[in-house]
Amino acid sequence: MNPILWKKPPAKLSISRSELHVWRVHLDHVKDQHTYLISLLSPEEIKRSERFIFERDSYRYQVTHSMKRLILGNYLDCDAQYLRFEVGNYGKPSLASLQNALNIQFNLSHSHNLILIAVTRADSIGIDIEYYKKKLSIESLAEIIFSPLERKFFSELKSQQERKKVFFRCWTRKEAYLKAIGTGLTQDISKISVDLSEFSVQDWLQVPTLSKTENTQWKLFTLDMRNAYMVAIVATAFQCYLTGFDLNILHE
Repeated sequence: MNPILWKKPPAKLSISRSELHVWRVHLDHVKDQHTYLISLLSPEEIKRSERFIFERDSYRYQVTHSMKRLILGNYLDCDAQYLRFEVGNYGKPSLASLQNALNIQFNLSHSHNLILIAVTRADSIGIDIEYYKKKLSIESLAEIIFSPLERKFFSELKSQQERKKVFFRCWTRKEAYLKAIGTGLTQDISKISVDLSEFSVQDWLQVPTLSKTENTQWKLFTLDMRNAYMVAIVATAFQCYLTGFDLNILHE
């Protein structure tokens, strides 16, 4: 797993079909821009953010979706406030087709203090980030999310630390894959298997189910987020170049 060099984003964005862009936002670094960020949200997004019980969750939702608007609006040279979104059969959002002349695709994920937004052109994308220092009973959860093949791999691990890493490696890869194909966690993920070894960047993701093997060639990108986060991105065979942008400071 190779570390990514996070760059300052250019003033004007462009993306080709061979590129994959990943945007990183740290929640604590944009607090002074909160009023501006809220102003970008639609009335429906504001209502959704107000349904959260905890203020931290409401804030995370607001930042995530306002950043989504800012980033996509820059690619499309559109005002972020006026972007409209559609929702697929399984809840995956996309840009309204009439506003999306470049056929921009996106997916987002957040955990703890970080938000990641992945962007491609024309091809589906899925991303998942998990903060793995939180306390979880991974053994009981492994019984739910692991396939029989994965359970065997997991049971042979000796170190509890390695078990935890493998659990989150499995979870992020499966969720990123399911988000890429557009179904999300509507499927029984124990019926899907992924390779649990530590891949290098730009390796192929083989996804056998209990009855067949996925015939689409999916590419797995893994990001080194140091010691607290596990990240997986699943894209298609067209994406060859990964660029990471760090969006910590906004300018109105």
